[in-house]
Amino acid sequence: MADRRHRQESNDAPQDGAMSQEKPPGLLQQLFFSDPEFNEKKLQDHKRFTAALLVITSLFLPSLWVWDYITDPVGAMNTIGLRLLYLLIILLAVAFWSDRFHYKQLAVALPLTLLVSEGIFVEILTRLGTGMTHGMGGFMYAMFLSVLAGQGIPLFISLGFTVMATALPHAMALAGLAPEFPHLRYGILMWPAMGLTMVTQCVLANEYAQRYQLEARLKALSNTDPLCGIANRRYFTQMLEREIQHNRRYGHRLFLLMLDIDHFKNVNDTYGHAVGDQVIRHLASTLQKELRSVDGLGRMGGEEFAIFVTGGEPAHAKEVAERLRTQVEASPTHYSPTIAVHQTVSIGLAQLTSADIGSADVFVRADRALYAAKNRGRNQV
Repeated sequence: MADRRHRQESNDAPQDGAMSQEKPPGLLQQLFFSDPEFNEKKLQDHKRFTAALLVITSLFLPSLWVWDYITDPVGAMNTIGLRLLYLLIILLAVAFWSDRFHYKQLAVALPLTLLVSEGIFVEILTRLGTGMTHGMGGFMYAMFLSVLAGQGIPLFISLGFTVMATALPHAMALAGLAPEFPHLRYGILMWPAMGLTMVTQCVLANEYAQRYQLEARLKALSNTDPLCGIANRRYFTQMLEREIQHNRRYGHRLFLLMLDIDHFKNVNDTYGHAVGDQVIRHLASTLQKELRSVDGLGRMGGEEFAIFVTGGEPAHAKEVAERLRTQVEASPTHYSPTIAVHQTVSIGLAQLTSADIGSADVFVRADRALYAAKNRGRNQV
């Protein structure tokens, strides 16, 4: 699982030479087509708040035994144990605080815990002499928790919990567990509150979706070279550092290619910078098509690119570099029906070694190899 997660992180940059235009899920998608990545991010953004809220709830609900005693001093003696059960909610708070549980597990555990808590409250009211008369307002806490605690879980689960929490006292009464339950008075109080709660949940979920979309766009802009849509220097270096750590953990080989367009200044001087930009975009697209999804490509600046290749023998990395070089040479940039710009590239290749402290060391060797390719006549590895 760690290996798969790392591969996904290493390829966050937009692919195929263009910035991704996919939009994060909107409100309807949250309801019917939940995206795992979106749901995981939503949980991570809210889990600390949810954990704190659950801790407060686990301490607050037992303290309401004082209300039980004021309402019915005799019956309150039978509710002490039930009130103390609420302290177990703190276990769910610990689960939210830790990073050991998947969002699907927490998204199920949260509403189930709160439903059980509401069921305990119905039993408490049943044991109090005037509980059903004076305790109706306590059900509003379920609506309150639906809004606050449910922000980190998928919207359809949060909405489903709200409906079930509203219907639970009715169901318990029909099952004979709350014989004096006032269906009509409860319905007049709670069902309109349920509607307002669900509207609030939808509004909050939509606001989060819009924020998520904005953050995704900002992240893409900060990680992407604006000219050709691949990873920029900063983000490529981050990907390379992660790949180095992955290499050392799993014992895979890693190779770095530094690539530079030969005589690129002549292209700008002859055809203009607009054609030069087109050459760079075409080169990025050509390279991207030749690489695997586990390899990384970034623009270092100007006409210089960097590529890391994972796994395989040194001879295989040399073959990859030669294939890239020949493919670029065979793929001129067609700026117009009458203009085809032929370009070649020089490539420096270096392998990560155990002596390398980080990406800077392998960058230095690959850069030296690139200069060697330039000095030996260009268009070579």
